[in-house]
Amino acid sequence: MIETDARTAEMSKLMENTYRDVNIALANELTKICNNLNINVLDVIEMANKHPRVNIHQPGPGVGGHCLAVDPYFIIAKDPENAKLIQTGREINNSMPAYVVDTTKQIIKALSGNKVTVFGLTYKGDVDDIRESPAFDIYELLNQEPDIEVCAYDPHVELDFVEHDMSHAVKDASLVLILSDHSEFKNLSDSHFDKMKHKVIFDTKNVVKSSFEDVSYYNYGNIFNFIDK
Repeated sequence: MIETDARTAEMSKLMENTYRDVNIALANELTKICNNLNINVLDVIEMANKHPRVNIHQPGPGVGGHCLAVDPYFIIAKDPENAKLIQTGREINNSMPAYVVDTTKQIIKALSGNKVTVFGLTYKGDVDDIRESPAFDIYELLNQEPDIEVCAYDPHVELDFVEHDMSHAVKDASLVLILSDHSEFKNLSDSHFDKMKHKVIFDTKNVVKSSFEDVSYYNYGNIFNFIDK
């Protein structure tokens, strides 16, 4: 038990989530840099984290939830002049859905396809919460693209437009875009994607741990092959 006053306790709690948000922003900015330089960002982070005083978080499609993506704004609102790093972190993380959509469009163009199946709409794995979810934002942005057909698959979300049959969801798709790290996605196999037009996965959460023989698997570490420089 640590004795303190209410203001210090409140700032401490806000800073817990703000630290994580800014750390993820660093990882996301590094992802953009490495993709422009044809460097595997996941390898860079893994190697940098070998240093005992370095702990770079994993990049992703953005930061969501009703705490992590919100708490930094309380600090910014109280002292915007000095909260510049915190504000920049929010801007970087808020830019990731558009970055994922732009990358997805380049993949689809390269494949001459049009259907994208989104795996996961929640802000984190194994929950049904889509509040402040970058995955849901990406789904909505893709739906605004006239040349892309979007299907959503999420075993945890009960909405009318969400598919709960994976085989049906991926039928005729050119790309599976993984946006949430549900446990179900860790051990996917080739057979899950038999009905796809093009068997390509873009895993923005680096959640898949299995290997494939007939499926082309991409994550932030190697997706630069599709990105126009």
